Amino acid sequence: MGIADLGPKELMALVAGGDLDEIQVVQVLRNPHCTVEIARRIAANRGWTTSHLVRERLASFRGMPVGTVLNIMPTLPWLSLLHVAQEPRTPPVIRRHAERQILSRLQRMALGERIALARLAHRELYRHLLELPDPEVLKALLDNPRTIENDVVLLLLRAEQGSPLFAAALRHRRWGACYGVKHAIARAPHAPSPLAISSLVHLKLADLEEIAGGHAGAGPTVRNAARALLDRQARTETAPVCHAARKPEPPGGPV
Repeated sequence: MGIADLGPKELMALVAGGDLDEIQVVQVLRNPHCTVEIARRIAANRGWTTSHLVRERLASFRGMPVGTVLNIMPTLPWLSLLHVAQEPRTPPVIRRHAERQILSRLQRMALGERIALARLAHRELYRHLLELPDPEVLKALLDNPRTIENDVVLLLLRAEQGSPLFAAALRHRRWGACYGVKHAIARAPHAPSPLAISSLVHLKLADLEEIAGGHAGAGPTVRNAARALLDRQARTETAPVCHAARKPEPPGGPV
């Protein structure tokens, strides 16, 4: 019988014996029959709480005293804090504290850590990630499964001159074919002109007219291209239709 199959009494006896390794302690905490009393017994064992995996499970354990959890939080790495914040069983007050802990470390994180966070973060952390100046972090948000189209549009409209975000969005397997993304690139003030102009051909007439009229923030080169595209469409629609000349019928009527 494995630890996952034990009831409360067996779990308590196992913990009281003290002869468990890190993985076994985590399995005890994951067991649905693990009680708060058992979890507190684990938290009191300094040998077990040297493991950040054990501390992570204790921090998200429903019913643990808030004071105990708040003492654990500063000792957790940011990824464990993220797991605590995203664990459905984590009490709301603990979830919010984990999010604050992550945000307090954001500026001190290495670039690679911020990129990893951007790929994994949930909605409550988005506003703070969107404000980061790192283009690579913003690109990583494109890969986050929780990102929605409006997030990408906001990123593109706020992107700085020379940002790699424009090309990354157009090449992206998920966002490259989205109309809203093409529309945002066409009207973004800092989008590279070749990318913005290539996006114009995908736009609806009303959106094309808005850009051509200078009401969408696009630069003069893109506005001129939009006007030229509208003029070309207008000429195509008003051009006379030429019918091929019919061959004369032979004398005596058609054969």
